[in-house]
Amino acid sequence: MKDSPPSLSPTTAAVHTLWRRNGLLAIGLLALLCYAVLLGFWLKIAHDRETEFAARNLENLARVLEGRVHGTVDKIDTVLLATQLRLNEAFHGEHHDRPAIDAALARYLALIEAESQSLRVADASGRFIHDASGRLATARIDDRDYFLRNRDDPHAGLVISAPLFARITHNWVITLSRRIDGPGGRFAGLVQAAARADYFQQVFARLNLGPAQSVTLIDDQRRLIARYPAAPERLGKVLESENLRQLIDSGERQVSYTRPSAIDGIERLYVVRRVGNQPLYLLVGHAEADYLSNWQRQLLGGLLSIVLLGGVLAGWVRIWLRTYDRAREIASDMTRAHAATLQRTRALLDSLPDPAWLSDRQHRLIAVNDAYAALAGLPASAILDRQVAEIWPSAAARTLGALDLAALDEQQQIRRKGSQSLADGSTRYFDYIATPVVDDAGQLVGVAGVARDITQLHEDRERIRHLAEHDQLTGLPNRGQLAAHVQDALSGAGGRPPEMALFFLDLDHFKNINDTLGHEIGDRLLLQAAHRLRTRLDWRDVISRQGGDEFVVLLRDYGTPARLAGIAQRLIDTLSRPFDVDGHELRVGVSIGISTYPQDGDNLGGLLKSADTAMYQAKATGGNTYRFFTQEMNARISERVALENNLRRALQNGEIHLHYQPQIDIGQRRLTGFEALARWRHPTLGDIPPGRFIPIAEESKLINPIGEWVLREACRQNRAWQDAGLPPVAIAVNLSAVQLRQPELVEQVAAILAETGLDAHWLELEITETAFIRDTERIIGILGQLKALGIKLSVDDFGTGYSSLSYLKRLPFDRIKIDQSFVRELPDDPDDTAIVRAIVAIAVSLQKEVIAEGVEQSPQMEFLRQAGCHLMQGYHFGHPVAPGQAETLLRHPENLFVGH
Repeated sequence: MKDSPPSLSPTTAAVHTLWRRNGLLAIGLLALLCYAVLLGFWLKIAHDRETEFAARNLENLARVLEGRVHGTVDKIDTVLLATQLRLNEAFHGEHHDRPAIDAALARYLALIEAESQSLRVADASGRFIHDASGRLATARIDDRDYFLRNRDDPHAGLVISAPLFARITHNWVITLSRRIDGPGGRFAGLVQAAARADYFQQVFARLNLGPAQSVTLIDDQRRLIARYPAAPERLGKVLESENLRQLIDSGERQVSYTRPSAIDGIERLYVVRRVGNQPLYLLVGHAEADYLSNWQRQLLGGLLSIVLLGGVLAGWVRIWLRTYDRAREIASDMTRAHAATLQRTRALLDSLPDPAWLSDRQHRLIAVNDAYAALAGLPASAILDRQVAEIWPSAAARTLGALDLAALDEQQQIRRKGSQSLADGSTRYFDYIATPVVDDAGQLVGVAGVARDITQLHEDRERIRHLAEHDQLTGLPNRGQLAAHVQDALSGAGGRPPEMALFFLDLDHFKNINDTLGHEIGDRLLLQAAHRLRTRLDWRDVISRQGGDEFVVLLRDYGTPARLAGIAQRLIDTLSRPFDVDGHELRVGVSIGISTYPQDGDNLGGLLKSADTAMYQAKATGGNTYRFFTQEMNARISERVALENNLRRALQNGEIHLHYQPQIDIGQRRLTGFEALARWRHPTLGDIPPGRFIPIAEESKLINPIGEWVLREACRQNRAWQDAGLPPVAIAVNLSAVQLRQPELVEQVAAILAETGLDAHWLELEITETAFIRDTERIIGILGQLKALGIKLSVDDFGTGYSSLSYLKRLPFDRIKIDQSFVRELPDDPDDTAIVRAIVAIAVSLQKEVIAEGVEQSPQMEFLRQAGCHLMQGYHFGHPVAPGQAETLLRHPENLFVGH
């Protein structure tokens, strides 16, 4: 009989049981610890991702808002500069009419009425002397800091005040002001505009950011100017923030940090950005509790899963520690534990706010939560044990199926972002995560997945990106987006130079529409123009709006320069057709400059500069045409720009002066008047002929201040001659087409006559024939008002503008001036003789006087006298002379007829 195997002693059995218990506990704790570490690592990544995404959104929002605030300051400063230019003369001791200046201020204020509540002028004592409202406030500002800064610093430029509670309007504002100088550069006062704090508050509120986000505007002393959400009790007070103080002291443009708000105590992530070079700063904040809300739910779910997993592991340990002699009871306990585990797993899935699912290797769904079922539009019981292709539309099924397949094939966690059509027909954006699941034997059994709804984040990001990359009016790409397309063209050329060209388009006469019909009509015309450009270009071409009435087109693989010319002409023909805007039939042309890569520039800046130069050349030839860039053109434009810069300073430096050319009646042998002619004597370039600087003045709008000075000086000189007892004669002054477009022209002329004391019938205004071909009805109204003042009107350069006789009949002119181009070849050229006789006949039939200019020889004079034209001017009688020599001619007019 064999010996029975020795049995374990109770002590040995107890030791084995203890080792089994401790080993199972150790494995369970290690698994729980590993799960907790992985969960913590995943939560850390999710936290950093949410924070980084929030910071990027805040940076984009800060850049957009900084552009809005900077644009507001620039817009107000433009009005201040225009007012400063208008008033500097008045403060140099000349007489100025308060009602006229107040009216001018009212027109300027209308340009910024949304941003500023007032536009006022104070003198050197701090007393208001002009107001756009027409009512002078009694309050004084000589104690205001911005007044002292303007007074003490001649080079202060634009001065932005601290937030103030206005003494006149009783609301919070910031005051923008510029110094006005008197004789000798002495401080004569300032012009100021008050930007309302509630305007910035309304701009911020229109973003609909919600209570969790805030936007704050402060100055460089940390004083509150405006805030969203509103904090009226804190306006003008200093924000106690060490971070802000360090930012302002360091001179950095932008920083970000997280700290409790100094106003409402809410913990926020802030991005602080300086507004251009101004003493203003924008703080854009997002409450940490809001942008981390999804992460906090994930944290709560993770902690719950650890607790549940710990409970599951504890149950497993208890089960495995059952004695072998209670196998049936152990099996029963395991069944109950398994059921409890499934129930807890289901509860865990349903506790997640995002759709979650478990699928097997055949892509059948074995568990889904309530969020998943709600999106699918089916009860959970109808989803289980079915494949995704049986539940979702084909596009969504492909997305979810590909996600699970990738997790199974690569046996690692897969993360993707994308859109998905839901059962209700809507489309949402999700962040998908799929993780492979293995059993106890390490075999792959299925996939666990979750889809986080990021629709709102996606739409916010797309909206901010679109604002940053597109023009707000037309929706076309802006210059930044154009630069990206150019870079894409340069980088995608495959080692060969890309075939690329730029068109720079500028609408002709667009400013006339804005001036006469308003900016709203102008904006609608721009929208129609942008639509026409889209329809006439290839889908590969990029159209960008640069601002105002300027567009840029990027063309790739254009073929030949001849094809570029054809495209340019097609665009000209398209934009030359009439536009119908709110019942107005409007016509504009377009001037196009063309540059090509790399001949005219190797980057966007160079190509734009060359195309812009070519565009100006096209506009200089009369517009509604195109020009290719050449180096010779660039040299001419550079010379023109330098001349324009010199011309801007010429009037202030006293370089512009007047000469007077006599006008005579050859029949009565008497001096009838003078034509006042502007002359420019540059200190280094010498005398610059009018033929060079007058066209530049008209294109750059400098003709308005120059023309106003010429009119005032000519009237003043004529009155001075009369006061000296000299025979009164008429003084003729040229009026350009640009000056005729000024809405306040009639008031300006009337004010100059009143200021100089010259009777209106001693003033003659000469208008070129081409000036009234466009917008004839409005010009007729203006000329009628000038005529009502008693001023004599004449048509200058008659015969060169091809005007209709029906127009000429309706215009209230007194005199027709024959252009010197028809006089130059008299009496030898038969065409010129016929034209002159026809003009004289027209003048006689219309009962108008006729005068010929450019008379230089006796045969010309004799022909004109025989043709019935007795009024003449030209070198044959006298060159344009300085005021002293003109005075001599007034005293001795007989000298003009010596030898005639």
